[in-house]
Amino acid sequence: MTENIIEAVNISKTYGKKTVIKPLNLSVRKGEILAVIGPSGAGKSTLIRMLDGIEPMSSGDLFIFGQKLCKSSRYSLRGRMGVLFQKTVLFDRSVEENISLGLSYRHLPSAEIKSRTKDILERMGMSEYAKRSAKTLSGGEGQRVAFARVLVTRPEILFLDEPTANLDPIATAVLEEMILKENRENKTTIIINTHDQAQGQRLADRIAVMIDGEFKQIDSAEDVIYHPKTEDAARFVGFQNIFSLFVVNNSVNIGGYEIPLPSEFTCAEKVLMMIRAEDIILSKESGKLRGTVVSSVRRGAFIEAGVEVNGVMFRVSVKFRDAGNEFNAGDAVYLNWKDDAVHFIPSC
Repeated sequence: MTENIIEAVNISKTYGKKTVIKPLNLSVRKGEILAVIGPSGAGKSTLIRMLDGIEPMSSGDLFIFGQKLCKSSRYSLRGRMGVLFQKTVLFDRSVEENISLGLSYRHLPSAEIKSRTKDILERMGMSEYAKRSAKTLSGGEGQRVAFARVLVTRPEILFLDEPTANLDPIATAVLEEMILKENRENKTTIIINTHDQAQGQRLADRIAVMIDGEFKQIDSAEDVIYHPKTEDAARFVGFQNIFSLFVVNNSVNIGGYEIPLPSEFTCAEKVLMMIRAEDIILSKESGKLRGTVVSSVRRGAFIEAGVEVNGVMFRVSVKFRDAGNEFNAGDAVYLNWKDDAVHFIPSC
């Protein structure tokens, strides 16, 4: 049986009359990586501070390592956890002195502090940074030092609060590999907050979608990204085409094209049909639906097109290398997609 290292039961957080975290439940398994994704202001950082014991809960119970978090247990439990925040805070000292600070606060023998600091620098490939002033580091280097400062304390649970939000893609990739390495080698339980759904997909065993202070879905990365359970979750993870459709004879009609419903929806009166923009294939020859391109904008490596089909607007994303200047406003086109690219949920 899988051991749950964190159990949150109806925990919530209010500030005056404002509810930031609505009562929610959460179980985190030992050794897993859980990504909490959601837009800015969703309550992700507040949740991290509550789980780490920094922020007191307004209601509910929190159990860490099977022990209830309370005033008497808070200090000992927090000693087994570590947290890395979005903003890097480094002191005007050498890198090795910054890293060893957490161990100094724990009053460990100086020989052990020196040994652990040297070990973490070697393990993270940063030995040459040891004597450098932390103030001379780049943003990515500084965040790696801050990460090392947390890891040197050997936390059993690691909380990461938007750790790559201020980093460039190369520095982000380096830190992500360090996160995965820590989990693989030491079986550290990791909870990471991020507004980047792709990062959650790259790193996590499970993803929790948080919007407006509540979880909309907690599932495997695959299910959250491709099989969302709510409209809010679907929009956040990138479903640009969401249509509310009436069910007639166990099927729905979209732009004149009939789609039979999966058996679990045949008794429904109305459903939400959704499909990602990148899962729609544009052609000038044939397809499921015929429409007209009403907009075509290049965004980096992609062309984002709006295609109208009998009054229904579809959003389509096509690689520029594949499309070139082939699809322009006013062009007649056909839309096609694989059957398994379409996802349905009940319409409330």
